[in-house]
Amino acid sequence: MTKIKGRPPKAIKQEKFIGYFVTHVQYFIIQQKAAEARVNISDYMRQCAIFGEVKPRWSDEERGWFKGLVSMSNDLHGLLTIAQQQGIADAVLLFTTYRDQIDRIINQSFHGQ
Repeated sequence: MTKIKGRPPKAIKQEKFIGYFVTHVQYFIIQQKAAEARVNISDYMRQCAIFGEVKPRWSDEERGWFKGLVSMSNDLHGLLTIAQQQGIADAVLLFTTYRDQIDRIINQSFHGQ
């Protein structure tokens, strides 16, 4: 009979607990700021203490843009393979389509259009 090992150890273990008191108003403010950054309160306070700022997690929309760009990158790699095998003339229309899509995504994400 083998011994049950349980959950594997974490790669980075948080070893020290730092607790402090805040008022209800201060707690509410911290909770709101953590929610805006899309992180939990512990991560928010840890990042504030170490870096002096909190880097928010990507929103669902930003993750969608990133996935779209990765997908297009993979498709462009496939198009490059086709262009090398069959000649560039067959792939020009596909390259143009993807170029326009990438331009649209970049304009939406960086220019708010």
